[in-house]
Amino acid sequence: MRNGILNLMQKKRVPAVFAVVSALTFSAFAAAGPFDLLRQPAVNAEPGKEYILTESDGPYLIYVGRFFNQPGRQQANDLIYELRKTYRLNAFLYEHSFVHDINQDFKNIQRSDSPVKLKYLKQDTVKEYAVLVGNFPSMEDKRFKNALAEIKTCRPASITVKTVNPPFVNSFGLLNPILPPENPRGVVDKFIESININRPYTLLRNPKPYTVQIATFSGSKVLMRQDEADKILKGEGLPAANKMTNLEKGERAAVALCQALRKQGIEAYEFHDRYSSIVTVGSFDYYGRQMPDGTVAMDPQIRQIIQTYRGQEIVTGQTMTYKPVIINGAECDMLPKVIEVPRCRRH
Repeated sequence: MRNGILNLMQKKRVPAVFAVVSALTFSAFAAAGPFDLLRQPAVNAEPGKEYILTESDGPYLIYVGRFFNQPGRQQANDLIYELRKTYRLNAFLYEHSFVHDINQDFKNIQRSDSPVKLKYLKQDTVKEYAVLVGNFPSMEDKRFKNALAEIKTCRPASITVKTVNPPFVNSFGLLNPILPPENPRGVVDKFIESININRPYTLLRNPKPYTVQIATFSGSKVLMRQDEADKILKGEGLPAANKMTNLEKGERAAVALCQALRKQGIEAYEFHDRYSSIVTVGSFDYYGRQMPDGTVAMDPQIRQIIQTYRGQEIVTGQTMTYKPVIINGAECDMLPKVIEVPRCRRH
């Protein structure tokens, strides 16, 4: 018999990894409990509001529990509100419907020649509502571990059934069930891996979850077929120097900038995809620490990198403009940003 959401999620459970995250974006950090170093002071919690799970609420989450059919939806929302309001956990609702198949569910006990046909007493279609807590870059993340420990021991008031053990002692981590199972967010595809992995300073080999993107070289303004872009990134059929595309120019500029920074002893990385090339600096486990007043203070090293490569303020009379930092002839971004490090698919 099918097990609905739980069966679907267990299929998506994967071993703990260091970080599987978005390649070029820095997602908002989720709150993860009273003792978490990176927890935000508050989490949005509005009575009666449904916090529906989306692709961006991950890539890793914690499975808390599930409820069934229409009463279950309200029970799930009540629990989500309490987790957000009382425990300051970013909880979400994930809805899944499945249909009981008599032929499959009872194939071992239903005789084909029996005059009595089995059927479900109530309904053939069941809706399940799972409560999930996210979002975490990996199951090795300290915020994930803290939140999971808290969930396993908590006893929310909205759960009226009293048990000897806490109600969610069997909670576990999983990939966001909305993400395609063969292409979780942040895991680069085989082609992107192939054009990056053998470069000496590829971002794919950055050992930590976070880095600072200091320069972006976009090729998005160039209109070309996908196969043409792939050839350029592979170095095949390159155009003449005076007819280079923005994509090719960006790739070369990123390589040159990364090499120039490395010669200065700076931990620089390069990364290329079908739309742009970027250069990053540094590798970090966290982007900051929670202060006693509840605010999050950015890591001093990250702050220094941002200050070093951000655009310079130029005041002329009553006018203020910004001038980008130029290194080896390449312009850095006006405002560097922390991003999550992309990873290769595990083979």
